[in-house]
Amino acid sequence: MFFGYARVALLFAVSVVTVATGCKARVGGKCITGRATCSDDKSGLFCGADGTYQSITCGGKEGCRQVGAMVSCDQSVAASGDACTGPGLACASDSRSAFSCQAGRFVLAETCLGPGACSVALDDIVCDNDIAKAGDPCRDDGDYACTADKTAALKCTGKKMAPINTCRGPNQCAIAHPKPMKTDLDCDMSIAIENDACFFEGNEACTSDKKTMLTCKGNRYSGPIACPGMGGCSAIGNGKVFKATCDTDAGGDAG
Repeated sequence: MFFGYARVALLFAVSVVTVATGCKARVGGKCITGRATCSDDKSGLFCGADGTYQSITCGGKEGCRQVGAMVSCDQSVAASGDACTGPGLACASDSRSAFSCQAGRFVLAETCLGPGACSVALDDIVCDNDIAKAGDPCRDDGDYACTADKTAALKCTGKKMAPINTCRGPNQCAIAHPKPMKTDLDCDMSIAIENDACFFEGNEACTSDKKTMLTCKGNRYSGPIACPGMGGCSAIGNGKVFKATCDTDAGGDAG
């Protein structure tokens, strides 16, 4: 079992600025920082850091709204590369990923492949990344996930999801959220293949045919020991540690 943190709610970007007056705003036209205008219900123009108008999409359900001298742009739904006006995050239109506003553009922040996907709730964006792929971007180092086939546990390291342990046992990989900001990740480490990734030094596992015992050394299962006896190999978990018994009696008697 591994322990980590649950997904935190992520704020989405909302631009509320003074509407442009006077000359008609156009992309590339000169402007004063803080001014904006709606082009239609789902897009607008805002004054960028370079002092020119830039196109902005407002893909959230509130779209682009102009009330009096104020303009609001709901960017809770966006696409990679869309312009953004300030710190915040957005969901992709397919709800499978979340974007972060970086240097005026939305870039992929993390995948949201869990059953909850990426969703907008009140003023928050929640990304369910309980399921991920090795190499997927992630926001919080130390966060955990399972692969889609539930045969491996992943950990966010250096803002990328990386395999830390295979979970080939019958209970495979599973994630639970017993309380807010808390994640329990269970990984059945009783079965492994030589050279599989592993987390706990000295942890023992059996091959699926129960004829070989493996030991976790240097984050890899290695040191195969043959278990040709009738008892074969059997591994049982006790908290974080799995220990195996290996019948090495080549004569066939259980040992």
